[in-house]
Amino acid sequence: MPEAGVVWAVVPAGGSGTRYSGSEDKLLVEIAGEPVLVRTLRALFSAPSIAGIVLVSAVEKQTCYQALIERYLGSVNLRFATGGRDRRESVLNGLLALPDTVEVVAIHDAARPLVQPAVIDQAVSVVVSGQAGAVVAVPVVDTLKQAEIGSMNICCTVDRAQLWRAQTPQVFRREVILRAHRAIALETPVTDDAQLMELAGLGPVVLVPGDEHNLKITTPADVALAEAFLASGSE
Repeated sequence: MPEAGVVWAVVPAGGSGTRYSGSEDKLLVEIAGEPVLVRTLRALFSAPSIAGIVLVSAVEKQTCYQALIERYLGSVNLRFATGGRDRRESVLNGLLALPDTVEVVAIHDAARPLVQPAVIDQAVSVVVSGQAGAVVAVPVVDTLKQAEIGSMNICCTVDRAQLWRAQTPQVFRREVILRAHRAIALETPVTDDAQLMELAGLGPVVLVPGDEHNLKITTPADVALAEAFLASGSE
């Protein structure tokens, strides 16, 4: 693992969570007695490779989040950055808030509380060993159908042999992911950080096998599923 201070995490937590339940902040929802955000941060801090975290959130939520962190995690190496207009801008704000000593950054969704510290370390080790980036992902196992444009009619079955579902963390050399942000216009739609690297022609970005338990909390059903994983001891 790299020396202390070289690897930090950036955790975007500025989403509205409108798909969860009205105005409720899904990061404050408890899973087996602990808020989603607390479980996510605890998992990151439990990874030996992670020296600190930048939590990116709306200014009005930072006092609440800080109180939760102090209550459940005590004194930890964490700083805040202000959320942007979308996820990409929030991540960029987090990258710019990192200490100057940081060489590698792990970008992780605040709503993925069951990520395993060993998986975080594995993704970090790929980048430390010389790759530009690493993305935790799981292979697609379902049969995929493609619909005709503008209809629900099936036009073909998609070969899933080389398809993976991206998760987080997504780990990059700091200067490379910043170069990708500078290269691609802000108005260009991107769905994750790895796509930004693809559009900028930077890489290679390597897949790191994850698992199905690293789910993203999006709906109340996801909370129930996460609690089931915890109850079974298979988180």
